[in-house]
Amino acid sequence: MIINADSYKNFFSALKVQKRVIWALLMREIITRYGREGLGILWFFVEPLMFIVGVSVLWSMGGQREMSTGSVAEFALVSYSTILLWRNSTNRMSKSIEVNKPLLHHRPIRAMDFFYSRLILELSSVTASTFVLYLIFYFLGISHLPQEPLSMILGWLMIAWFTFGFAISIGALSEISETIDKISHVLLYFMLPVCGAFIPTYLIPEPARTYVLYFPLVNCVEYFRYGYYGVYMKSYFDIQYTIVANLGLTLVALLLLKSAIRKNESS
Repeated sequence: MIINADSYKNFFSALKVQKRVIWALLMREIITRYGREGLGILWFFVEPLMFIVGVSVLWSMGGQREMSTGSVAEFALVSYSTILLWRNSTNRMSKSIEVNKPLLHHRPIRAMDFFYSRLILELSSVTASTFVLYLIFYFLGISHLPQEPLSMILGWLMIAWFTFGFAISIGALSEISETIDKISHVLLYFMLPVCGAFIPTYLIPEPARTYVLYFPLVNCVEYFRYGYYGVYMKSYFDIQYTIVANLGLTLVALLLLKSAIRKNESS
């Protein structure tokens, strides 16, 4: 197979078009969700910011304010932000094609663009709000600088990668089955106790810890938390296993998305 200059030109031209489409859908989603008046686009990161602040305050008031590794508010920021990343994204994926179906009459728009634009919006808003709140906590003396900054960044990216595969899988399944769309919200609640955010794995006794670590999200959260606390909090994670698991989840997500698109095209 010979790839000439025209092939490259067509590829990058198509990529440019998709980039513009996703950006337009993203801006449409922001305006539809947050509106043009009041805070408007500021809700882009204020909304998750309020969630994190609220949980941090409640956790601090609920018992002891200090942990062996620092304050409860600090732990809430590091841990609860990871929940917002995958939970918010998954919630927004439901019926993405169905509610935007009229837009498919525009030739450049593809069904998968609805998923990508919503996912980018959620990941960006939670990331921005977490970063802003971290800076506020740091200047107030509540939090400290990450012990392993690179590990913390990579851990966050690993959670985002898991979120991509998981959220698109659930979103695609919601297009295929009405039943799955209904039970997906229940599934998210069941995931809360085992997502690794509330209880660090070093507090879980064996053999339960081994079984919990088969869930790739727990490894991602542990790696992210290790980046922040370093050796001051014992962490358990397997990066190689997590990469393989995330790759498998991504493949499943893309196959399910393809199936969901075909179903909508035939209906």
